[in-house]
Amino acid sequence: MPEIAVLLCTCDRPQRLALLLAALLPQAEELDACVVIVDNGLRSSEQVVRDVMPPGRFTYRRLNERGLVVARNCALQLAMDQKPVLLAFIDDDEVPDRHWLHNLRRRMDEAQADMVNGPVMPDFMEAPPPWAGAGSFYEKSGHTPCTSNLMLRASCLPDDPAQWFLPAFNFSGGEDNEFLNRLLQRGAARAVAGDAIVHEAIPADRLRRRYVWQRGLRDGVVISEIAALSHQSRLRFFRHVAWRAVQKLGYACNHLFWSPAEPWRLISAGADLAAACGIVLRASGMRFHFHGPRPAPRQHADQASR
Repeated sequence: MPEIAVLLCTCDRPQRLALLLAALLPQAEELDACVVIVDNGLRSSEQVVRDVMPPGRFTYRRLNERGLVVARNCALQLAMDQKPVLLAFIDDDEVPDRHWLHNLRRRMDEAQADMVNGPVMPDFMEAPPPWAGAGSFYEKSGHTPCTSNLMLRASCLPDDPAQWFLPAFNFSGGEDNEFLNRLLQRGAARAVAGDAIVHEAIPADRLRRRYVWQRGLRDGVVISEIAALSHQSRLRFFRHVAWRAVQKLGYACNHLFWSPAEPWRLISAGADLAAACGIVLRASGMRFHFHGPRPAPRQHADQASR
């Protein structure tokens, strides 16, 4: 039984997956960790995995069902079948530093934490525009709970798999933020490992203002999704989302005020305005679809995936 299981979900990124696995392999061998790969892309990446990982070091599962949540829950179940003590999560467009896994585990032991996040730094595929670096739009400090760079004690998982990643977020994203915050609310302790760094590939098509604004829209949709699960009373739900929308509008106004001195703030203002719109539109009943294949056209079509 391995002490650590590294979980990753992949979807049609074979080149990036090969780079990730090559960086993971020496760490997995050093710490006797297993790597669990769940693939629900249109094309199988099994051969990519077998070309990099030796037998016995990995578990690969091919899924036909699309979506983030089904892949994450499948990976969790495969990992838990091996009874690890620790679960590490990384995305298929990321590459970890050499001692990433060791540094996460060391920080978890030092802080006696139940979950540890590390920073995610951008690896730009082409020279970024000045606003991208000035506004740190593509960096994650590790202070927000997410699965893009995470170690979690397996004992923290709810006993009921239906309470892992929730199906409501399968195509919207945000399932990791909701799940991890739910664990924190139940008493899990959290820490940040500043030296456990992963690098996320940022392709040219993400270096657009439109991408940042669409990400803001998705964040607003997720806020409403989480609020709907948290508030049984419709009145409390609408009060909460109204407050969050006003909060986002306030952030947008602040960015606009300072934008003459710092032009990147115009883009942040647009992202906050988009988030406010996402909150209101989702709360009013509109459906959004940010991940996976486009849904079939219908009278009230979901929003197109990015």
